[in-house]
Amino acid sequence: MTDIRKHGFESDAQWREYLQEIEETGHPADIRPASDRDVLDDLAALRAEVAAVRERMRMRYDRGHMIRWRRVVGAGVLLLLAVAAGR
Repeated sequence: MTDIRKHGFESDAQWREYLQEIEETGHPADIRPASDRDVLDDLAALRAEVAAVRERMRMRYDRGHMIRWRRVVGAGVLLLLAVAAGR
């Protein structure tokens, strides 16, 4: 029976070398967990970024909304001028 975990390796020696490299790099349990203060600082930074993005989106919406009204008013003025010139 073939060991499917070894698929892609040319020899057992290459497979053992690969496993040794993994063991030398350490396990996820060896990584220091983030402290609560670090997590709170990260959350505060993310909240500030989200607030900034929301503000930019609001400003773009307001500007786009104003441009639409200018177009409507401009078309109305043009229509009034055309009617006035036709009389």
